[in-house]
Amino acid sequence: MIIAHYSLGKLAFLIALGITPSLIWMWYYLRKDINPEPKGMVLKVFLFGFCSTFIAFGIEWVLITALLDLKTSCPRCELIIPQLLGATGAGPILFTLSFMVLGILAFVEEWVKFVAARLEIIRSRYFDEPVDAMIYCVIAALGFAAAENIGYILQNADYAIGIAYFRFISSTLLHTFASAILGYFFALSIIHATKRIVLVSTGLALATVLHTLFNFLIITSEQGGYTMALVILLMVFSYFFVLHLFERVKKLSFVHIS
Repeated sequence: MIIAHYSLGKLAFLIALGITPSLIWMWYYLRKDINPEPKGMVLKVFLFGFCSTFIAFGIEWVLITALLDLKTSCPRCELIIPQLLGATGAGPILFTLSFMVLGILAFVEEWVKFVAARLEIIRSRYFDEPVDAMIYCVIAALGFAAAENIGYILQNADYAIGIAYFRFISSTLLHTFASAILGYFFALSIIHATKRIVLVSTGLALATVLHTLFNFLIITSEQGGYTMALVILLMVFSYFFVLHLFERVKKLSFVHIS
């Protein structure tokens, strides 16, 4: 096992380094709630999100294994696999299939993060205002991202600080954006109960599209500098969009539930 290669002190340092990006962003997001959430609830949702990572990875492993097994029943389908890491050079069909595969994986992660947050908060007395939906979905996302970060760092300990910094400004932040968007529509679904399925589905779809676009651009960023510029534009747009949603959700109330 990778862990066995490290001393207890170094292992503790690497784990702390993996969690740090999530803790910094958690501090940032919690400041957006004028009525602070109980620390116990915050910790529970964070841990739920952390554990949900392993569920998502299990589902993704099954899906990826099934995709790889296509080569036994469909030899030509095997051509899809190499193109997943360089889809911009592929034809339209392979390009589309690559994007679809990334979309399915992104959907799994967004759905699992959402379930992790919802399971813990939906019957909680502390879940008493719409902004809480966004806050707790973000907290679950940060738990999810922390587990991811630890995994990447343990596998590449020589570059631990660089990985932690890069994921702090990219993947960890992306997870919060996607989950905040879904959290906003989750809040709306509670206010407008008759449209619950439609609203949650819309939020899940938007979160999945954002996540998929980010992953696709990151994977293909080696194709040229313009792709990284698109990543930056996507992150900047997402940041201001999420800020806008926070301002909107603060004006809502669970009192007038339909």
